[in-house]
Amino acid sequence: MKRHTLKILAPLVALSLPMMAQAEMSQEDFQKRVREALMAEPEMLRDAIIKLEENDRVAQQAEFSKQLKEQSAQLFDNKTDGVMGNPDGKIEMVYFTDYNCPYCHRLNQTLLEVLKGEPELKIIVKDLGILGPDSVKAARLALAAAQEAPKQYEELHQAMMSQKRVQAAALATIAEKAGLDAASLQKTADSKDIADKLNQNLSLFRALGLNGTPALVFPDGTLVPGAIDEAGLKDILKKQKS
Repeated sequence: MKRHTLKILAPLVALSLPMMAQAEMSQEDFQKRVREALMAEPEMLRDAIIKLEENDRVAQQAEFSKQLKEQSAQLFDNKTDGVMGNPDGKIEMVYFTDYNCPYCHRLNQTLLEVLKGEPELKIIVKDLGILGPDSVKAARLALAAAQEAPKQYEELHQAMMSQKRVQAAALATIAEKAGLDAASLQKTADSKDIADKLNQNLSLFRALGLNGTPALVFPDGTLVPGAIDEAGLKDILKKQKS
């Protein structure tokens, strides 16, 4: 931040210096003049930070829009993803999640409530394992279910989301309770295909500039980073329909 701030302030300070002084001034002296300018007019720092933050926001939004367009097929039309709601629904939403993320647990309850009144909502789940080894194993098991038994994916998803914290040692029991063959599912979860799929989800997550879960992405570019309440999500869905 300091380097960027000095970069923004430098032209302002330079305007106040004679051309000869600028040519003869060392980098150290120039930085000293910048610091002196900040002490004399501290509001310059505030304005510089505001400008820097705005530039960053615009750049991030531009990159997000670019990646959304380039990665559209991976986001919305990847048949290897798990799905909540209506698999053939006309309203699509991508959901990046981690089974050991407390905010994901909170959002999951919101999604369940919203789904009750949205029969056309298709939630495309992008399972991630960013919160440690247990999260990785849980995500791989979920991805294996999406591949082996897609109709039972949501049941497994909800079973894992119902845990305060998913632990690798409990995954077989959770899978069995969800009506799945735990041994067969684990074999698929340990495969290279599932490892590649998990890495693909993480690469997509990073390409979009996301840095935390949960995150919701809509085809029109609407992004919801973090948990959102039921009313807020319903307002977004209303706009998606129009």
